Amino acid sequence: MGIGGYRALLMRSLALASPDIPWMRSVKVSVDGFVEGFLPQVETLSSREIQEGRVELGAQLIGLLVAFIGEKLTLQLLSEVWPELADTNLNFTPKDRK
Repeated sequence: MGIGGYRALLMRSLALASPDIPWMRSVKVSVDGFVEGFLPQVETLSSREIQEGRVELGAQLIGLLVAFIGEKLTLQLLSEVWPELADTNLNFTPKDRK
């Protein structure tokens, strides 16, 4: 997928997270795939607001991975970088589609 694909996924995740987390509208993704514009926000936001933004961005990114490569491969990738997830019972079905 490369850096371009990762960058596209991250940019789309930001776009999807922004309506729910308005301060993320000022956050951008660099050409190298780094999130920029986050640090100035830290000075003006509560730790709860920052955590909500991080969770929403991560959820959107994982949701896109599930949509594009499937639940099984997404779980495999996540368990490689986050081994503690292997012991949990994850459900990627959105709440409104139970």
